[in-house]
Amino acid sequence: ILAVAMLTEAAAQGHMEAQGYLADIYSLGLGVAEDHVRAFKLRRQAARQGHADSQYNVGVCYRHGLGCEQSYERAAEWSAKAAEQGFARAQYDL
Repeated sequence: ILAVAMLTEAAAQGHMEAQGYLADIYSLGLGVAEDHVRAFKLRRQAARQGHADSQYNVGVCYRHGLGCEQSYERAAEWSAKAAEQGFARAQYDL
């Protein structure tokens, strides 16, 4: 799958949008084996760069233990970071 290869290359170079898209692909198993651990790691990379959608999704992962150990405290921390950037779903969740 060419798109996955291209996104993988861009994600490896630190492109946060590519990291977020690739995380969605692995989380949903779109043309690849479903892999929540890999999806979580990619989301966390983008989130650490300030990508609000990924910050919210890292919070969701922590809330449900998807690809990581469940932690309501970390879920709230990451959702708050997204909310501070005006991310509506995170604001609603808090």
